[in-house]
Amino acid sequence: MLSLIQILFYVFDIVFDFWFVLILAPLQNRKSGIRNMIYVWAAWAVVRIILFFNPEPTPSFMIHEPLNTILFFATGFVLIAIWFLWNYFKSGQLRKKALGMSAKDLLDLPPGEFEEMTAELYRARGFQAHKTGASGDHGVDVVVKSKDGKTMVVQCKRWRKPVGEPIIREFYGTMHHEKAVQGTIIATSGFTPQAIEWAKGKPMFLYDGNKFIEMWQKSKKQKSLAQQNGG
Repeated sequence: MLSLIQILFYVFDIVFDFWFVLILAPLQNRKSGIRNMIYVWAAWAVVRIILFFNPEPTPSFMIHEPLNTILFFATGFVLIAIWFLWNYFKSGQLRKKALGMSAKDLLDLPPGEFEEMTAELYRARGFQAHKTGASGDHGVDVVVKSKDGKTMVVQCKRWRKPVGEPIIREFYGTMHHEKAVQGTIIATSGFTPQAIEWAKGKPMFLYDGNKFIEMWQKSKKQKSLAQQNGG
């Protein structure tokens, strides 16, 4: 009678023959297809490594071994290379677009692109940053990690009117909930005097659209100086 481990080995061996179908499935989501393909590939890479310890491997009936495994790992390396190249290209495009914009132009950006542009600004300044994908006025749009591992949170407001004090208060509570040492709100149309006054003395930064563009310009100058000094 087969043991549970033998059954698992047998099932994994059979399913692994269809790894290319499983990896292609995430392409249905165009926005994160490559990234999800890499996740699926990584999961099956763990399975394939486990299968190396199978004392009685099931012969592949589609692509013979070892070619099947070679193609599998080669596909993973190609996907990872494509992912890094795409992110490099996307970062360059975002930076170029941001440096050619005015504060007024920010209002025409899709919300997701404004958030990604914000995350890219922090990356350009040497931080780790990523969009959260959260929705709603009280959520965190971008999470930033400093070099010493501290967490900072950012909220992006692509509004045509100034952000008021209630939003600042709510975000301050979000900062405590996320255990963030610092919080930033970037609002295209600025803030009300009450909001600015309430934020004084707190670990919060309030940037309007003009300041956001100014920070991009400053980041470009710092990069140019670093390249000159390095040369």
